[in-house]
Amino acid sequence: MFWLSRPPYLRWLLAATVVVGGIAVELLPSGTVRHPFTLEYVAIGQTVDEPDVVWREVPRGLLAPVALPHVVTRALHPGEPLLASVTTGAGGEDIPAGWWALEMDVPLGARPGMAVRLVTGAGTADGIVAEVRAGDFGERSGLVALPGDQADRVAPSVLDRNVVVLLGG
Repeated sequence: MFWLSRPPYLRWLLAATVVVGGIAVELLPSGTVRHPFTLEYVAIGQTVDEPDVVWREVPRGLLAPVALPHVVTRALHPGEPLLASVTTGAGGEDIPAGWWALEMDVPLGARPGMAVRLVTGAGTADGIVAEVRAGDFGERSGLVALPGDQADRVAPSVLDRNVVVLLGG
């Protein structure tokens, strides 16, 4: 008795669910983003631009976005990702003409544009915070811009990590 059989509503519902699910998967945004990775060894202070990197897909939110070009603040080996914590903008927009920037540890409250006083064994020097970066393990470093004559005097103390950074008011 064909006319007494139940209509296939459940099969229709299941088919509609599969079709809607497939469309949703296709239309949802990708869970990955493109991020730059180095192609070859990059030395400290070298500028990294488009020809020096390969773009790879990484999970969204895994690595902070990095725009090119950038100057590397630590050596990178081939295949390493370009991280915001190891780069600084290549333009030097925050460094006044005739000044030099030194990479050093900075206090927690340091912000770009803030006046600082550096205390070393050779005396004091006044400068401006050009950039602040948080490291991968919670440490904070930054670029501190100084006039040329003071930068020459402070650089050896920065190299020996024998400098105290005082924040201005």
